[in-house]
Amino acid sequence: MDGMVEKLGTAPPPNSVLPRERKPMPFDYERFRERLFPALLAGDRRQARLVAANAREQGAKAEELVTQGYFPLLKELAALYRSDRVSMLAHHYATRILHNLLESSQLEFSVQEPNQRRILIFSGSASLEELQGLIAADILEAAGWDVRFGGGGIAADEVLQECGRQRPDVLLIFGANQQDAPNVRSIIDTVNTVGAHPNMKIVVGGGVFSRTQELTGVSLGEQIGAHAEINNPEDLVEGLEVFYGEEVAVKVA
Repeated sequence: MDGMVEKLGTAPPPNSVLPRERKPMPFDYERFRERLFPALLAGDRRQARLVAANAREQGAKAEELVTQGYFPLLKELAALYRSDRVSMLAHHYATRILHNLLESSQLEFSVQEPNQRRILIFSGSASLEELQGLIAADILEAAGWDVRFGGGGIAADEVLQECGRQRPDVLLIFGANQQDAPNVRSIIDTVNTVGAHPNMKIVVGGGVFSRTQELTGVSLGEQIGAHAEINNPEDLVEGLEVFYGEEVAVKVA
């Protein structure tokens, strides 16, 4: 009898009272943007860094912080600035803080092995468009691409000369603005006409290409002869893989 009591006394508790494993809550990037945006417009560098640091402590990945946090804010800021709903000073404050935050995040990206592909990246000449190009460069470099990022304001003939020197697999123009569109078309027309780089793919996205797609549903990149239009940074790695089948199998972690 005593042995039976001992066994009963050591029995495990029923399943209904066992503690349940808690699943981590997905990070709220919308709330993150709502908290960060006022600090950007006010030029409050300390508060902006604090919001970003808190996000990392709560489990936000550096790559997702860029693609789902900073990139949408860049687009929102650009739209507000074009419609004169933020001042030039607020625009400058926000742009410079975002640049700082992007550089800090890039240092925490998961880095893949080199994929033996080279890409040249250019952007629009305005500061917000250049930051979009910087995001594209950081993501693709972390994914294994050999990246050259020239920013904006580069003449079409100089871009073409650099393509001749570097022999890239892809020329990406990401974040071009309305004023840059004729320059982009000139580059594409020249490449297609001369045929000097038959194996080079030309890809566009972000900036005016993204806005045109969102407003009209029309692919401006397709209209001007680009091989592909990819408007979201998180889609760049997978989107470029399409050109090479299974040869390139790296993804942003």
